[in-house]
Amino acid sequence: MTTVLIERAQADTLATVRLNRPDKRNALTLGMWHDLEHAFKQLETEDQLRCIVVRGAGGNFAAGADLSEFPALRASADQAAAYGRQMIATLTALRDCRQPTIAAIEGLCVGGGLEIALMCDLRLGTADSRFGIPIQKVGVAMPYPELAILTQMLGRPTVLALLLEGQLHDATWAERHGLLTRIATDLEGDLSATAGRILAGSPVSHRHHKHFTRRVFDVLQALDAVDVQRSYEAVETADYREGITAFLDRRTPKFPGN
Repeated sequence: MTTVLIERAQADTLATVRLNRPDKRNALTLGMWHDLEHAFKQLETEDQLRCIVVRGAGGNFAAGADLSEFPALRASADQAAAYGRQMIATLTALRDCRQPTIAAIEGLCVGGGLEIALMCDLRLGTADSRFGIPIQKVGVAMPYPELAILTQMLGRPTVLALLLEGQLHDATWAERHGLLTRIATDLEGDLSATAGRILAGSPVSHRHHKHFTRRVFDVLQALDAVDVQRSYEAVETADYREGITAFLDRRTPKFPGN
């Protein structure tokens, strides 16, 4: 069975990446981490693609790591480091993907599954979805690269609340602490509307905002004059010209994506 699926819609402008291990509540194997990275690297090369949805099969997003692999694959520091490098490669491929991404969350969104969701730009969750990183219950410590990404995103108090208490939280808690963009009363309807708004927008604009909002937090690589100049170059694109022309003509823009 293929455990990471790519599905396409809207004339290939919209793709869904589906974690597909429903009998295990989409618990993540090392192979799935690898396949998820590969899927995003493939999708990022597709110029016609303008939005990616990430979700799980069978009513759950992902129940965290498949711990049954750990005795064989994470039994030493070297093995854990190799496993961690694959996780980071996958998480950063999601985070840095040039297309806007939406996590559509049902059921459990736990551990590594929550990390995947957090790397998406927008996160929509059902009212009965559940969130947490209960790794303290099995004596697992989150490696620094993952911890740094989550702390930068959520803040130290929220990350420590997740890690030290190890609770599963409801959607209201998740929304209040920034894990969710919003709670969806109708997930499919809200997802469709959200993707529609993204698809109607300028791909150049989306790529610009994704890149520079991330650079704000990149303390190891401060913006130089070239980067600052690049931040103004959107005005030289076809998307910008079309957007302005359509606004002045009072019509819906048709963005070419360049």
